[in-house]
Amino acid sequence: MANSDKSEPLSIKSDMETGHDDLEAVKTLLQSQSSGGIAKQVGLSFHHLSVIASDPGTVYTKTLPTAIMNTFGIDQYSFLRNLLFSKKSFYSSQSHTREILTDFTGIVKPGEMLFVLGRPGSGCSTFLRTAANRSTLAVTGDLSFANITASQFAKRHRRETIYLPEEDRHIAALTVSQTIRFALRMSLPSEIRTNQLIEELVVVTGKMFGIQHVLGTNVGGRFFPGVSGGERKRVSIAEVLASNSSVQCFDNSTRGLDSSTALDFVKALRQLTDVGQKTTLATLYQAGENIYSHFDKVLLIDQGHQVFFGRIEEAKVYFEDLGFVPMAGSSTAEFLTAITDPTQRRTRPGSKAETLTSPWQLSAAFRESLHFARLLEEKSQYEKQLAAEAPPIPSSSYNLPYIRQILECLRREYQLVKGQRHVYYTKWVTTVILCLAVGSLHYGLTVNAQGAFSRGGLLFFPLILNGWLQFPELFDAHTNRPVLERQANLHLYRPSAVALARTLIDLPLIAFQHVLCVLPFYFLANLQVDAGKFFLFYLTLLVSTVNFSNLLRGFAYYVSSLEDCFRYGGTACTVCILFAGFLIPPVSMPNIFGWLRHINPLYYAFENLLVNEFIGLDITCDGSYIIPNIANSDSRYQTCNIQGAQPGQVTVPGSQYAEALGWQFSHRWRNIGIMIAIALVYVLAGALGSEVMNFTPQGGTPIVYAKHGSRWRRPSKWSGDVEKEAALIPAGEASSGSDAGKVYHDGPALTWNNLTVDIGDKQILKGISSFLRPGDFMAVCGASGAGKTTMLTALSQTNFAGRLGGEVLFGRNELGKTFKKITGFAQQQDLHDGTATVREALEFSALLRQPKNHSRAEKLAYVDHILELLELSEVQDALIGDTESGLGVEITKRVTIAVELVARPKILFADEPTSGLDSQGATHIVDYLRRLSRTGQAVLVTIHQPSASVFAKFDQFLALSSEGRQLYFGSVQQVLPYFKRYGAIPPPDTNPAEFVLETVGAGIHTRHNDKGFDWATKWDESREAKAVAAAIENIQKQSSSLVDPGDGTAQEYNSSILLQTWLLTVRIMKNQWRNVSYMYSKIWVHVVSAALVGLTFFQLGTGPQDLQNRSFSVFFIVFLVNAIVNTILIRFFFARLYWEYREGPSKIYSWVALCNASVLAEMPGALVCGVIYYLLWYFPSGLPLGEPAGYVFVAVLTYEVFQVLLGLLMMAVSPDLGVAGNVLVFMVCTLNWYNGFVVPYSQMQVFWRHWLYHLNPFTYFLGGLLMAVVGGLPVDCEESDLHRFTPPPGQTCGAYAGSWASSALAQLVDPSATDSCSICIWTTGDQYLKGFNLNPDSTGGKWGFWGIFLAFTVSNLVLVYCFTWATKIKRWKLFYFF
Repeated sequence: MANSDKSEPLSIKSDMETGHDDLEAVKTLLQSQSSGGIAKQVGLSFHHLSVIASDPGTVYTKTLPTAIMNTFGIDQYSFLRNLLFSKKSFYSSQSHTREILTDFTGIVKPGEMLFVLGRPGSGCSTFLRTAANRSTLAVTGDLSFANITASQFAKRHRRETIYLPEEDRHIAALTVSQTIRFALRMSLPSEIRTNQLIEELVVVTGKMFGIQHVLGTNVGGRFFPGVSGGERKRVSIAEVLASNSSVQCFDNSTRGLDSSTALDFVKALRQLTDVGQKTTLATLYQAGENIYSHFDKVLLIDQGHQVFFGRIEEAKVYFEDLGFVPMAGSSTAEFLTAITDPTQRRTRPGSKAETLTSPWQLSAAFRESLHFARLLEEKSQYEKQLAAEAPPIPSSSYNLPYIRQILECLRREYQLVKGQRHVYYTKWVTTVILCLAVGSLHYGLTVNAQGAFSRGGLLFFPLILNGWLQFPELFDAHTNRPVLERQANLHLYRPSAVALARTLIDLPLIAFQHVLCVLPFYFLANLQVDAGKFFLFYLTLLVSTVNFSNLLRGFAYYVSSLEDCFRYGGTACTVCILFAGFLIPPVSMPNIFGWLRHINPLYYAFENLLVNEFIGLDITCDGSYIIPNIANSDSRYQTCNIQGAQPGQVTVPGSQYAEALGWQFSHRWRNIGIMIAIALVYVLAGALGSEVMNFTPQGGTPIVYAKHGSRWRRPSKWSGDVEKEAALIPAGEASSGSDAGKVYHDGPALTWNNLTVDIGDKQILKGISSFLRPGDFMAVCGASGAGKTTMLTALSQTNFAGRLGGEVLFGRNELGKTFKKITGFAQQQDLHDGTATVREALEFSALLRQPKNHSRAEKLAYVDHILELLELSEVQDALIGDTESGLGVEITKRVTIAVELVARPKILFADEPTSGLDSQGATHIVDYLRRLSRTGQAVLVTIHQPSASVFAKFDQFLALSSEGRQLYFGSVQQVLPYFKRYGAIPPPDTNPAEFVLETVGAGIHTRHNDKGFDWATKWDESREAKAVAAAIENIQKQSSSLVDPGDGTAQEYNSSILLQTWLLTVRIMKNQWRNVSYMYSKIWVHVVSAALVGLTFFQLGTGPQDLQNRSFSVFFIVFLVNAIVNTILIRFFFARLYWEYREGPSKIYSWVALCNASVLAEMPGALVCGVIYYLLWYFPSGLPLGEPAGYVFVAVLTYEVFQVLLGLLMMAVSPDLGVAGNVLVFMVCTLNWYNGFVVPYSQMQVFWRHWLYHLNPFTYFLGGLLMAVVGGLPVDCEESDLHRFTPPPGQTCGAYAGSWASSALAQLVDPSATDSCSICIWTTGDQYLKGFNLNPDSTGGKWGFWGIFLAFTVSNLVLVYCFTWATKIKRWKLFYFF
């Protein structure tokens, strides 16, 4: 490995002041980034390289029954296998495997750029991951870096290779500058890193990639506002270049960039490679000749086979010598890619190419060629050269030491907190309100026996509140995990550094949150005013919440889905609450599960809070709590109805009461130490999980089929034979013949004259004039950020959020509500229900969107037609999946277009339909769209990087400048003559689209030149602009007599609410059936919780302690709300996002149907979960049979419905998941603490007792359950339930206390005893119920309570609709102050 000379320290400012280009300054810096200023040179060579993955054959989707069966061993085995064993060794041991890459040989030297070509799915991404030493699949053959084996290089030089995936993964809440600054801080060597240098580099990098104008804007994401897709891609590239590796692999990094910006990026790579002697590999789709020429070598892959490797100038000659013929106007990259596509390649008759019909034949031909022999010779000479040089010095895998990584990640976590401050504001406001409310609920709490249990509930509240408030942390922890994995692969930091930084940022946040909680709560609740007790209370609460936070976050590192995070988090919460010692004191915990308290931090925290409060407190007994309560009786002959009381005690020391429950005052500081130790275990487990678990797909993802139906169904006969035949004319035939390409413009046209769009204070589009007639096929081109997507959203009225100016007409009508029904908008983001099959998605759209004058049979037949037209029939039963599914980019893009086409739109808008596709895929998509236009369909598309052949397929071309001004509109054939007339002379065989963009100054630096403005001015003054204005006027005159272009109805939707609701409900239920994590998580939490409660309170008797245990077993069900409802929040949030971004604007279904279906689809699962919980809890607990059992069954089912509606309501009132999670905690705490159970009705403050108690649904739910399981039961005391006192000398127990026992309905066990009296304080369960203000004979009894609870459940349903309408239709902001 050769090394360049040591460079001098860099001053960016001096470079800029001397007139050096910003790019040159960055290149110089990157060259000197290596330790000591020495730029490493690492070449890449490989021989007989193959990559193997398991081959599952035809894959069918995993459904809910399968997931349930896998619970019994299979899932546990898979998890442990993936955790403990290398995937590479696992794949190697499998009998059913397939080679993703087969026998590759090649060499890329330092200073060389390799262009990796191939169709999507051919293995390009797998090759780049393997070349970057990042593949977790089985790799065979020789792969070496600077003559060092891949395994050794990974150990000693891991930071020298990077891989940039196609998907942009960023933390949406951070700004562009914060993202770039973080990458620079993690990558720059310490000897040159200064704050001033980093700030200068942020600005320079922004200028280098043309994103300096958005440095202060959030990066954003798929569903979060931020920079544009092209700008986000440039942020990804800037982040990678800052990491300064020697071998750089870029996977389709120009996706979303216009051709000029893509060219600027490749130029930057070229200069970076030359100056820094980097080894660069890149896969770029739709590359023009100017991009192709910047590379040194090219690798062509066909279905995992290497069919060429060599110099770029040799590739085309090699294949032409074989007999392959390039299509006219195609670039070299297009020609090479076409060779791997059997439908596109052309051969010379009688040539050898005619016999090369398969990938392995093409590969064999290359291995027999002189090119391959020269490749082997070059590889051999290079390896000999390296053998004579000293081996490279091992370097650290990360630039910064581990402690410094943690500190830098901590800085970023602070920025993330600021970026999401509205979530924390909501949490803190929730904390203050609840602590004020619950503290005031206990205000003036008496220090007597009646308040002893309530005081325990009071102390339990802050533990639960602050623990539950950590649940929303799971949203961010899981959502940002792909970013963590991506940046860890860039060697910016170890994943565990982020895990530890999150723990550290939690400490001040939780500490501040507890200040807000403790100050009002502690003093309002009248806890002991003692400095030592106060600070021990605060410290215990702080450590407990830190435990809870790290316990929950740890699950995000080990499981793949957000639902699974809440499943395990909910289960952990169940165990912590049940065995904390509040519901079941330590002395009463059963042996079978009692051991769980020893690993439960909540147990130690509650012990600390309870003994801290009760030590030094004397609990007095008065009234009914004195046994026997006889007037003027000597206290020596009485006792107190409280645990721990001894005969003759009517005042019980708090320590005695605590010890009777199983708590020890001496454990306080021991408990603090144990909680800290448990917290450290959670932190270390989370850090370990972040290091060892990786959920990033590694290629080879199979297509997944639904289990119903077959993989192929013959399309049904479609009635529109003439149109179908016309539409199915191949693209090549459509342009031949005298009439084949003739277009008829019958019908209304869309015209826009002097169109302007303003968003906020910024004008995005300025005076655009054009028209689109039936049969027109128009392309809109422009630099990234020119406003192309904005124009489509404005014209289609889809997701349009700006102010529209100018005149926009369809026929003779302005655009109204019915206009959306007759248009289709294929968005750039392929948003689909991933668990739906291709056919199901098309049928759903067709049945809801096609005009009512078509029958159901005709609508479904048209689906068959579109499936055949877009060649989707073979995958019609495959699940669509997500962006990483097995369908691939091209097929998914065709599905997106098909979903719009089945609606029979009069106008089809398509935003970047070729984005992410290779040249052949782009050609196929454009061919499909052109076929549609030839049937009379109006098609308007935006396009970034059209090749010359693709560009020629359009009829009209609209060009926009980066400032949003019009540069040209007219025929594609007249583009070059128009620009030539104004002095822009095109070179021979130029790509018109690329030529226009380069001529008008598009590219990275487009905002810093006036070319766009000059050409826009020329257009305004041109005769072509005047001709467009005249054409618009003429079209409008011809359209003046046309009737309304809709379906004759003024309705906003083409289908009824009933049909919308039915089809959407069916789709959601199929999603639940196939996306098993959601329903499985709900079932899991119910099963585990019910089993724990049922076995913990197993076969309860009817003694006083058993009555209390019955009430506890009933009360525990309300703790399910937080775990279950959080998963419902996730479901409804993403369902609502799909409706907001695609299906609602497309007028597929209304918000009413969304609410209807969201409610109805949840009902079966809710009822099943209710039945499961009931069966596993009720009968093992030994609760009453007969009518009470039936009542409890009905009440539990109603409660499950209530949970669902509460979750939907919380999401309806909240803008995002973070806020919804915090609002949920507020509601759950209010419901749980104001129902008269923890704080009995008689002990509530009057203010709360007279309104919130009665407005609490759980008052009636829990009250009804308690009356059912306790009411009317005869009390049968065991020995441990009896209270003992000594009678006065010379009196029997009966003589002394008999009359009192009769009046108090107590049971005197042995009236004739004279030394010790034993008494059971209750005779029936109704006496126990009176303590909770429950009377089976009032308010209609338990069935009256159920009726009131049902009314609250129905009110939740009504509020779901009200708040969805208010927040999503009327756009009210309920949390505007955040």
